[in-house]
Amino acid sequence: MSDSPRTLWQMLCDGIDATGDIPAGRWPLESLFDPTPDRPGKIRNRRAGLIDGVDQADPAAFRLSKRELRQMDPQHRLLFECAWQALEDAGIPFDAVRGSRTGVFMGVNFSDFQRMLARDWSALDGYSVLGSTASFAANRLSYAFDLRGPSTVSSVGCASSTVALHEACRSLMLGEVELALAGGVELMLSPDSSIMLSQAGVFSERGQCRTLDAQADGYVRGEGAGVVVLKPLAKVDASDRVYAVIRGSAVNHNGRNEWIMAPSASAQADVIRQACEHGGVEAASLDYIELHGSSFLKGDAAEAEAIGEALGTQRPFPCRLGAISNNLGYLGAAAGIAQFIKVCLSLHHRTLPPTIHVDAPNPLIAFESLGLRIQSELEPWPERGPGVPARAGIVSTSLGGANGFIALEAAPERSPMAVREAKAPGHLLVLSALTPEALRQRALQLRDFLATTPEAEATLDDICFTAAFKRQHHRHRAAVLAEDRDGLVERLELLTQMAGGALLAQAGQPESWVAAARAFVDGGSLTSELYPARGGRCVSLPVYPFQRQRLWPEWLTPDEVCRPPTAARPSAALALQAAAVSAGDARDVPRIFGEEQMLAFLRGHLAEVLEVDAAALDAQGRTFFELGLNSIGATQLKERLSRALELPLSTTLLFELPRLEPLAKRLLSLLEARSGSRPAADSGAGVTEEEQGLVERISGLSEEEARAQIARTLAELSLEVA
Repeated sequence: MSDSPRTLWQMLCDGIDATGDIPAGRWPLESLFDPTPDRPGKIRNRRAGLIDGVDQADPAAFRLSKRELRQMDPQHRLLFECAWQALEDAGIPFDAVRGSRTGVFMGVNFSDFQRMLARDWSALDGYSVLGSTASFAANRLSYAFDLRGPSTVSSVGCASSTVALHEACRSLMLGEVELALAGGVELMLSPDSSIMLSQAGVFSERGQCRTLDAQADGYVRGEGAGVVVLKPLAKVDASDRVYAVIRGSAVNHNGRNEWIMAPSASAQADVIRQACEHGGVEAASLDYIELHGSSFLKGDAAEAEAIGEALGTQRPFPCRLGAISNNLGYLGAAAGIAQFIKVCLSLHHRTLPPTIHVDAPNPLIAFESLGLRIQSELEPWPERGPGVPARAGIVSTSLGGANGFIALEAAPERSPMAVREAKAPGHLLVLSALTPEALRQRALQLRDFLATTPEAEATLDDICFTAAFKRQHHRHRAAVLAEDRDGLVERLELLTQMAGGALLAQAGQPESWVAAARAFVDGGSLTSELYPARGGRCVSLPVYPFQRQRLWPEWLTPDEVCRPPTAARPSAALALQAAAVSAGDARDVPRIFGEEQMLAFLRGHLAEVLEVDAAALDAQGRTFFELGLNSIGATQLKERLSRALELPLSTTLLFELPRLEPLAKRLLSLLEARSGSRPAADSGAGVTEEEQGLVERISGLSEEEARAQIARTLAELSLEVA
């Protein structure tokens, strides 16, 4: 689910089952698996749909220290990547939404990571709060992209991301926000939640999700994350690509049912009718409905009964049914966003993908009398006549009784773009990344994309337009100029063999284009004057190549994760910390300080707090906070310096002097003052007007009050994600 829309769509069209045996590297499953139902502390099946590399993240993209990222729930990290990629795919540069009334609405259910950290109290620190609290799944995105709208998390079990989508739609309709990011995530980081679900009797003995099939006996879990960008249709411009239009949404609850986990066909029928009424569409006009997909005979039958009741049985055509859970596994809190993305892609491509794992229809469902049909083949979306839009819906339910429904419609046809008056002499393709290696991988991505994508799917003009004006431009840059697609592929191949960014131009390109491309590579901005005679549309390009590395609490080994909390080894994290301390501090205090020695000393300690290589730390002209430090890290760095130099340092020191050079001068002055050689330097030396304002605001506060003020004003000194 974290893959690009192109990859997911191809997998659905090919009818791929993404589930498999849980590898031993994730959990030592041998000690947990037992096919016997209700065996305490055991899991009934071995299969799941898993995401690789959940222990990895890209520190450069997050602009955070490795220490902070290690304590961050991988669910939050995955949502960050998905939000980044969703904005990219929507053609919205990050600079365009900074400071905007953009809302963030996420669905999250289990918090495996927080429970694992809490097995060793010595492993808990300030970063644990920021990294594992559920609300930060949304708050982290609002902070990273500087989004000023609501930032909320819905936790209503398996309907969580559908409820998040519903809340995003309401916020847009009320005018609270002008743009919204909505989505959800589910990862299986420890066996705890799987043991609970297995004991609840929801797992399939066969090890497959078989929604709508006669042999459905429960589900296998899946992992996934998805984020979509929503905005009012009136705000869509000619260059935007719209996958689908949300006509209406609704949520409700079963109320007092036979028992809390039992489905309610009447409540589900009500929520379908409500969503359609809110959207002004006839429920009977829906061509296709994506089922919740819990893969129980009675649960599937209740959904089918509700759909038949809400849509009516006297329609001239059957409503098709399908379930993405049969492909990916049951995605829990991410189930709704997975269903939503599948249906949006289906409407966009006017194609219905097959529903796998249905050998014989569920005998409890009277498909014909209910006016329903299983979507079993890959086929074009049915045409209902001129001017009749394709329509669909998604159903969500949860073990706790929450229900949701979203009614969708095919996006309006794009208006024709202006025809180019004259053929341009070439094409300019720009690319950028946060690191040189990511730039090289970006060149590889675009080379392969150009070589394999037909002109009918993405024209060369649209590709170049999207890369220039619909993507965020990062620090490391390159550009290629060529007459045609083959020329661009050739120059991208050459670019992959170079050490850094460059401009590679084919002979005969306009000098004005070459100059503009050179200015871009040097850090300048592109203007639409580069494309005076061209239209341009947003197309789906490969998503950003994150440079992930393992960032995981090392004491949380697979064996430790599978150890029952009552049998956990005491202070595993503390033992690792003690071993690191016994190895000695790599940044000893020099006997004699000069400015260069002090700078090297500070660089070393800053690098250790950020957990980066000091030689690779690019601190020239950048604040500590631009490098990934926050208030917790600043406190840690201050305490390290205070101990090493045997100086009483204020909490506000790094906010007064947030760069290496002025901080080095201040510390040298304090050391000399302590030795009596000269008085301490003026406290305002090397401080900008903005930084001095912060100092004045906190100078009269207590230590605790200063810390609180620092946390409130940190965003003003931080570099936003670029």
